Amino acid sequence: MTSSAPNKTPIASCLVVGGCGFLGGAIVNSLLQKHPKCRITAADIRLTNQLADSNVKYVTVDITDLSSITSVIENAKPEVVIHTASPVHGLGKEIYMKVNVDGTKNVVKACEATGVKVMVYTSSAGVVFDGSPLINVDETEPFPIIPYDSYNESKAIAETFALEANGSNGMLTTALRPAGIFGPGDRQLVPGFINVVKNGQTQWQLGNNTNLFDFTYIDNLAIAHVLAASVLLHQHATTGVSDPSVDQKKRLDGTPIFVTNGQPVYFWDFAKAIWCHYGVYNAGSIVLPRSGGLVIAGLAEIFSKLMGREPGLTRFRVKFSCAHRYFDIRKAKDLLGYEPEVSLTEGLRRCIEWFKAEEEKTAAAAASEKQ
Repeated sequence: MTSSAPNKTPIASCLVVGGCGFLGGAIVNSLLQKHPKCRITAADIRLTNQLADSNVKYVTVDITDLSSITSVIENAKPEVVIHTASPVHGLGKEIYMKVNVDGTKNVVKACEATGVKVMVYTSSAGVVFDGSPLINVDETEPFPIIPYDSYNESKAIAETFALEANGSNGMLTTALRPAGIFGPGDRQLVPGFINVVKNGQTQWQLGNNTNLFDFTYIDNLAIAHVLAASVLLHQHATTGVSDPSVDQKKRLDGTPIFVTNGQPVYFWDFAKAIWCHYGVYNAGSIVLPRSGGLVIAGLAEIFSKLMGREPGLTRFRVKFSCAHRYFDIRKAKDLLGYEPEVSLTEGLRRCIEWFKAEEEKTAAAAASEKQ
């Protein structure tokens, strides 16, 4: 791989599918900063968190309806489509297959039919996870024979479909695989750790905290998406679809790319850093071995199923928090020119600052209602 910066082309028009979501909103912001002349359309099932910017148009879309996404693309006429829409973790297989798989197929079909030049799909680093250690793995790591969970199974299927569309009607595609996304607006990772503080459970630690883990600050991931679109646009204008005989490591189109902060840390160190911001400095005093955690989680799943509730602890969460999961991002650096702009430490500071501000707003609103 070459260490020289890849050639890029300014993005004139872009449709962000899921543009009101956690990642989609960050991508819209990144486009405004990096490509100020870009005409942006943000499409989502619910139009929330809208920016008051004349360069951004918000439209409703349902990607599970082919006619809906086709109509949006026909009206927006984007040269680039960045597809980020996906349900959160912890839901049922049916919704993942409907949105992540069928929805992505609809996005791809609509892009092919309308002459979109470039499509960037947001996949997940979890598509290669089967519960076994992932130690600095790169994009040659295969999908597991038996999918580990429904979410990542659906992401793997959708990623495959998106990448197989590379070259269709001249369109170039790539898929980015982030790990452990966090930042302001996060609805899953950091809120989960904050709830542990609120529930007074910070004394517990699953595993011995020797497993390295990759996290990705939201703004860095957004920048990576914009870089991917810009690099593929340049390729579209110059060489088109890459020659299949070219070394796969030197291709961007038709290939997945791992994107992280490039700063693997011990899993519970990340959690403890969050808890320190909330005044908890003696966390993890009771260590529960992975084997014991799996037994307790299994019982919790059975009990919760009988009670018709979601379990607080699952076997997936135990395996997830005890496994090595970090990735080689040299391909992102070489093919995208990607360099994380926000460190983990600074990202956590910004993230916690945002959450505390939101908590203050909620508390003020509640106090106002009582008056």
